[in-house]
Amino acid sequence: MNLSHRAWVSATLVTGLVGAAQAGPLVWVSMGEDAYQLLRAAGARMEQVEQRTVPIRVPGPKAGTTLGSETIHLLRVDEDALPRLSHEVHEKLNRCGGYIAHASREEGRRTIARFISPPKQALAPPNYVIDNAAQVNALLPLLQESQVRSTITKLSTEYKNRYYTTTGGVTASDGLVNTWKQLAAGRTDVTVKPYKHPAWPQRSVILTIKGTTKPKEIVVIGGHMDSTIGFTSENSIAPGADDDASGVASLQEVARVLLTSGYQPRRTLQFIAYAAEEVGLRGSAAIAADYKAQGKKVVGALQLDMTNYQGGVSDVTMITDYTNAAQNNFVKSLAAFYLPTLTVNDSACGYACSDHASWTNNGFVASFPFEAPMGQHSPYIHTAQDTLDKSGNTANHAIKFSRLALAYAVELGSDGPAPASPRP
Repeated sequence: MNLSHRAWVSATLVTGLVGAAQAGPLVWVSMGEDAYQLLRAAGARMEQVEQRTVPIRVPGPKAGTTLGSETIHLLRVDEDALPRLSHEVHEKLNRCGGYIAHASREEGRRTIARFISPPKQALAPPNYVIDNAAQVNALLPLLQESQVRSTITKLSTEYKNRYYTTTGGVTASDGLVNTWKQLAAGRTDVTVKPYKHPAWPQRSVILTIKGTTKPKEIVVIGGHMDSTIGFTSENSIAPGADDDASGVASLQEVARVLLTSGYQPRRTLQFIAYAAEEVGLRGSAAIAADYKAQGKKVVGALQLDMTNYQGGVSDVTMITDYTNAAQNNFVKSLAAFYLPTLTVNDSACGYACSDHASWTNNGFVASFPFEAPMGQHSPYIHTAQDTLDKSGNTANHAIKFSRLALAYAVELGSDGPAPASPRP
């Protein structure tokens, strides 16, 4: 739905401690009320501020969720103010993310309008019945904490940073392509391709296992490969072990087990490492919009962003806002059935906190299982201290998310019970 100009609450605001000659270019972004107030308090140069109220699901006082709302601001802001905003969202709001980047005012308006009135889903809701226990239970023991730990170590130590414009960000992407191609060796039903983004050098990476009977229906499991410390340059130290080497490592281990075991899904499975999440969800937004434009049938998307820091007593926290309630309940049921020792609770993470929002905004079903209740997650993200030792030099927490993601991939990717074994 396109909103008329009159439908927006509009204002023009130009503030700033930076003179025009020193200021960076103005760019379009949208953000929640709390992030916007941080931007104002910092004296950032901004203009043409518009605001809307978006309905969201938040944890209820008892079990389940309740309907709430969030004020979203669309504005042009000095691009140089955004790294500081990202840092302060972490430091003062105890969460990550904070904004979505837009090519224009109209694109930003369309994005917010879709959060207010979500597009009709192209597919009927999938069957959320758990009916592949034999396959899942045979594969779960093959997942190895040591493999997840090794990937986190590699991503967080071999590159100074994995920022979307730096050499480290580009070489990390290229390295992931090579690693995933090695995992896929010998599988003719598997492809590994970099996804090019014209506006920046880092590429997203997509590993595809083609479905046998419903190849046009796609199940996505994703995490972002880039890292940041806010003001990130070529030589900045931004290891990003938890944010988000852990999520990429968790999903890569699922891909490894499915590939080496010879598992063949009925629906197509895609494992995606997104570029440029830390600068406004740019990589996932481009991919999700591309899939929507092509009419691709994405049955569900699962986001793994920060999986290895266990804050508090919970094992898995389901993010309720900007996600799909029915699929969230399915993911919870998978945890209860296959991983009954895990504790699962709900939390909200705010506007634009990770790539699940890009899928939701384009009309696809998305869920985001997170490492801890919001505010109890790793306090080291977006700093040079986001290293594996902050999780005890293990991937004991991240492997839980690999198990959950494997159950999700097989149950949703199989589209019904596994065929009966032929009698001897």
